[in-house]
Amino acid sequence: MSVQPNAVPFTLAWRFWVVVLLVGVGAGLAGGLLTLLLHLVQDLAFGYHDTSFQAGVDAAPWWRRLLVPTLAGLVAGLGWWWLRGPVSRRLGPMRGVSGAVWTPDARMGLRRTVLDGLLQIVVVAMGASLGREGAPREIAAALGSRLGELTGLTDDQRRLLVACGAGAGLAAVYDVPFGGALFTLEVLLGSLALPVAIPAAVTATLGAVVAWSIVGDAAVYAVPPFPTTGAAVVFAVLAAPVCGLAAVGFVRLVTWSRGPRPTGWRLPVATTVVFAAIGALATGLPELLGNGKGPTQIVLDGDGPVLVLAALVLLKPLATVASLRAGASGGLFTPTLATGALLGALLGHGWVLLWPGSPVGAFALIGAAAFVAAALQAPLAAVVLVLELTRVGTGLLVPVTLAAVLGVLVARLVEPRSTTTAGLLEPPTPPSGRKPSLE
Repeated sequence: MSVQPNAVPFTLAWRFWVVVLLVGVGAGLAGGLLTLLLHLVQDLAFGYHDTSFQAGVDAAPWWRRLLVPTLAGLVAGLGWWWLRGPVSRRLGPMRGVSGAVWTPDARMGLRRTVLDGLLQIVVVAMGASLGREGAPREIAAALGSRLGELTGLTDDQRRLLVACGAGAGLAAVYDVPFGGALFTLEVLLGSLALPVAIPAAVTATLGAVVAWSIVGDAAVYAVPPFPTTGAAVVFAVLAAPVCGLAAVGFVRLVTWSRGPRPTGWRLPVATTVVFAAIGALATGLPELLGNGKGPTQIVLDGDGPVLVLAALVLLKPLATVASLRAGASGGLFTPTLATGALLGALLGHGWVLLWPGSPVGAFALIGAAAFVAAALQAPLAAVVLVLELTRVGTGLLVPVTLAAVLGVLVARLVEPRSTTTAGLLEPPTPPSGRKPSLE
């Protein structure tokens, strides 16, 4: 959907801009508080303190790697059975961000979305192979929908607020204000027009700044500066098509995961069995647990045996889609980034034998950019998100941008859908038959 420019000066739509500010602040609070909850549950679940999740899982005994995910599956199944059953009958069905953006009234139930988000965070903290960004994105988007409804804004304005809230939630949880804004524009709205760019930028920036006061301002991944080399540029050209095609496979798996899912008593059974299987694999491959931040940091550091990387690049996306198909909910961004980084590092290990000159971590970053861009169908957002998450500077800007663009071009030749639109119906035509506007 492309949201059209506003014909009314911004200063006249004062109610809209008040809600824009409130959504940005709400997104920052949601992102910061949910991050604290995530860390608390992780510490309790795996018994570690003052270290990273990956280090804590690595140090945990094998039985804990099996038991915690199994319990997470039971909690997930019972929780979503309750939300999709008794709660849904009382508060109405759940609607995600993409569905709300494509729906004329853009309504998302705030109370139900908050409950769903809390459950997502708890399950991810206990080792689910899903992204933690899903919860703050959806809560902030639902806040935008609700505030827009309370203040009597138009349907088109509410749709914009839903998208801005989602981008601001992403910005808050990962400290990526520019990437969050571009996610709103390129992925959710499909427009870079000024009337949508300004509210997207305002909400994403506010979300990131407010979250700083709760969780601080630090890069998600610690990465040394990587210079651009001939080896990196040529690698980007050759690896991007491979990553693009791999992303197509991932998008199709995500489409499958959004098909018919277990209901009733089958839901907790399915999630418990799937999460227990992931936990069993994690007894020997602890990097499989969690949203993927751990293995991404490993390959950006240039570490990890090749056989382990090969196993993870196959098992990580399979664990994610199996969790979704079993009935769980969660974000896809971090697992997507992790899969791309693992694939880039795996290809990079072979490339350094042919053309030394760049560390494996640089190739992992290039692979991540190509894979994320192809999976989201959003090259600009992918480049900015990768650079903001790592704060690597502009040293790899040329190969990262080249890989993102080529990855999208190759993917679109085969698959027009993205992980955002996979499994969704075509957006309905507005009731008036006219194009959406912000008037």
